[in-house]
Amino acid sequence: MYDDINTFGPNIIYILYHSIDLLGFFVFVFYLSDEQRKKFHQLYMGLIWVGFINIGAWIYYFSEFNFAPGEGIIISCIIIPLTIYPFYFLNGILAALLTSIPMMIMLIDKGIMTLDQIPFLFIFPLIFTVFAKANIENRLRKDFIKSIKLESNKKLMHQTLKRYFGENLTEKILDNKGSLKGDNDWVTVSFTDISSYSTIIEHMSPELAVKFLNEYFTAMHEVIERYNGQIINYIGDCLMVVYGAPKKVDDHENLAIQCSIGMRTKLNELNEIWKQKAYSKYWKNHGIDKITARTGVHTGNVIVGNIGSDRMLQYSIIGDTVNVASRLEQVNKEFSTNIAFSEQVYFALSDDLHSKSVYLGEIKLKGRDTATKIYSI
Repeated sequence: MYDDINTFGPNIIYILYHSIDLLGFFVFVFYLSDEQRKKFHQLYMGLIWVGFINIGAWIYYFSEFNFAPGEGIIISCIIIPLTIYPFYFLNGILAALLTSIPMMIMLIDKGIMTLDQIPFLFIFPLIFTVFAKANIENRLRKDFIKSIKLESNKKLMHQTLKRYFGENLTEKILDNKGSLKGDNDWVTVSFTDISSYSTIIEHMSPELAVKFLNEYFTAMHEVIERYNGQIINYIGDCLMVVYGAPKKVDDHENLAIQCSIGMRTKLNELNEIWKQKAYSKYWKNHGIDKITARTGVHTGNVIVGNIGSDRMLQYSIIGDTVNVASRLEQVNKEFSTNIAFSEQVYFALSDDLHSKSVYLGEIKLKGRDTATKIYSI
């Protein structure tokens, strides 16, 4: 710009255009929002590029000065908008034509360029550059579609894993690249079973039984998730839950008892919903007033991790703690309770839960030599 002004003198059109150009740059960069820049960037860059070249061609056309860069500028007018400027395909062609043709007219009229140079300086470079631009855009488009598919598949895989394993376990599986080695952890385990389940679904159609069970599991899952529990397995109508794995949590004994109480409350709410839907006829006609569930809770050391064959694995927990929790769930039948937990859980409870707990007595569980003290709440 400085060199041109020295050559031409203070040409008012030249100076005015570049002043507007500079002002437009500051407005575009500093005052437009991201959304506006995305919307208008092609128009802005097109006006800047086409205006810049044409103002130069126009000034030289009406001056006695020769154009110092010579005819090589034609190739630059083609290559820059089609390879360097981030123009879209058609915008790039339009920008190339609207700059190279006026510049070519000026150069031919001044005798700097001859007609027989047009194929080599204009036609061939334009054809080759347009084809190169088309190939690049096609490759970018294919890469973009491929990346969208990969991202979509990744998202689908993540959502599917979350549905099968829950958020905490999914994150751990992905962080460990699918390999979860067995760990020896102190956790709390609970088993929750629907009372008289066989009688309840005996006269339901298979479709209705599945719908009923899914409604129950969905409602229970919401409660379990609230208390940082991890559902390990659905065993028929039974829910096997662990607290303290795969995500470490403090006071998992308290969380397990709070969750058991929350599940009991949620089940009472479900009974009201099922009553309105007339589901209750399937059990009330068989002498069952409402759906109840039994929960057994125990805390202790377990082995946690992927268990199974080389071709099929399942995240699970094994150990005596699991067996005791399962048997405590059955103990509820003997004491006519719906939540039963061991002495180990009782001693770990907060003052509030501790004061609400009731000692039921001692019982010798199957497979254990010593008696187990049983509590309820």
